[in-house]
Amino acid sequence: MTTLRVFFTISMAIMVAISGSLISSFRQEIYDVVFWTGVLSEFILMLLIVFTIKKIKQKTREIKDL
Repeated sequence: MTTLRVFFTISMAIMVAISGSLISSFRQEIYDVVFWTGVLSEFILMLLIVFTIKKIKQKTREIKDL
């Protein structure tokens, strides 16, 4: 369970870094391959974070039932 929380924390930090870069590119109107790769990465990270949250909730329920 701790591993999932660490993964969640690292994923959020990566999302914040990528978001900052995307916002900077968007303001400068630079829509190149790096920008679109960042958008795709953000989407994938969002899906992974949702999956991780569901797993953390599931594990918490399992521990609670013990």
